Amino acid sequence: MKVLIYARCSTDESKQDVSNQIDNCKRHCEAQGWQYEIFQEYESAYKGKPRKVFQDALERIRLKEFSTLMVYMLDRFSRQTPTKVVSDLHQIVEVTGCRFISIKEGIDSNNEMWQIIMMIFAYMANNYSKMLGIRVKEGIARKKEKGEYGGGRPSKQDKVNIVEVKQLYAKTNSFRKVAELYSASRYGNNKISRNYVKRVIVGGDV
Repeated sequence: MKVLIYARCSTDESKQDVSNQIDNCKRHCEAQGWQYEIFQEYESAYKGKPRKVFQDALERIRLKEFSTLMVYMLDRFSRQTPTKVVSDLHQIVEVTGCRFISIKEGIDSNNEMWQIIMMIFAYMANNYSKMLGIRVKEGIARKKEKGEYGGGRPSKQDKVNIVEVKQLYAKTNSFRKVAELYSASRYGNNKISRNYVKRVIVGGDV
């Protein structure tokens, strides 16, 4: 039995969360004696934009290279509309014959009740994303009322894990290497340059 572990976070979520997902999935596989391969990425699963790693994973499943697709939580697989999630899972399980497991919710396509459970959690994952968007908008509105909202996206300083940057520098003693290692699995405003690392370590505005 070979398992494809898929772990995902949105670009504004903590990198550490992907590690937690992977660790939980690995422990589950190792307890069962299953082989596994890890696919991870930082992309939104709510707006429906293409996810390269996710599409690569689906292609490998279609090629019968894996017998099981495993995620830590269903919303890591997708936060799109429940009908879309159910359709995608139907394609994976019924058409390709791949088993689907979501550890946190205890979803397993080998369970005869799995379709009912899947629909419930698909709704919950999508609803969470909707409510999150509403809360963000309400928070911005409150800041505007108080005159505290500056607009735009969070600055790089808000996104970058300064502690992790310093820890990497302590290990490598290289600004360039730290920038490469830190940016390897990040996208957009989460990536950092050699000069940014230098400013963090030497001092000055970041």
